[in-house]
Amino acid sequence: MTNGFYGSTRGLRSSIGAISLAAVFLPSVVYADAWSLGAGVMTEKLAYREYKTQVMPIPIVTYQGKYFYINGLDTGVKVINTDTHRLNINIHYSPLSFKPADSDHSMMKKLDKRRASAMAGVGYQHHAGWGIISGSVATDILGNSDGVLADIGYQYSFKFGKWQLVPGVGVEWQSRLYNDYYFGVSQRESQRSGMSTYRAESASSAYQSFAGYYSVNDNWQLFLMGRYNHLSDTVKDSPMIDRSYSVTAATGVIYKF
Repeated sequence: MTNGFYGSTRGLRSSIGAISLAAVFLPSVVYADAWSLGAGVMTEKLAYREYKTQVMPIPIVTYQGKYFYINGLDTGVKVINTDTHRLNINIHYSPLSFKPADSDHSMMKKLDKRRASAMAGVGYQHHAGWGIISGSVATDILGNSDGVLADIGYQYSFKFGKWQLVPGVGVEWQSRLYNDYYFGVSQRESQRSGMSTYRAESASSAYQSFAGYYSVNDNWQLFLMGRYNHLSDTVKDSPMIDRSYSVTAATGVIYKF
């Protein structure tokens, strides 16, 4: 899932994540051997019952080399890197988590904590004049959920003077282990909290994404990004959940050297 700073659709480089910023959607520069630094704020409105909106600072470091890249919280190796085809092996931070203390619901406060994790996998992008088709598969490498995420998406870039707008759509598949870790309720948790037990299954969910970039000058750039996730039935049916969607947004500023 990819978006970039300058040029046409063929110039787009970075991916709009996935999560739940599950691939975190931070911009990257398009020039080889170029560095940029920046800072931003990410906000998550998760679907957990009576859960506080999550706000966190995001330091931004990006680098685009011939074979290696850093894109915020995503780092990888370029296996194939042409104007049309891109294949990467990568590791990225997945911020989805649950902290019992952040819910105002008495039962939710007695559940186990669900931790953010690191995901490793492969990502492919096909760039054409009509847009970008992307696909990725990643697995939890920290052993929190041991789950797997797979994603396929489409994006198109519009350029208006100093503005670049990149809307997108996609579908994400989550494995049973992933969904059960973040949305399931074990028997032990049920006995402790009084909440019904629940075993989540694998499922697919759709999303819409948007990225906007404004070039202040040759060095400074502002960005605003968002993602709206439609939750699958297996997630919505969890007693931990009280809405059918989640929203993630990020905004910030980047300086390109």
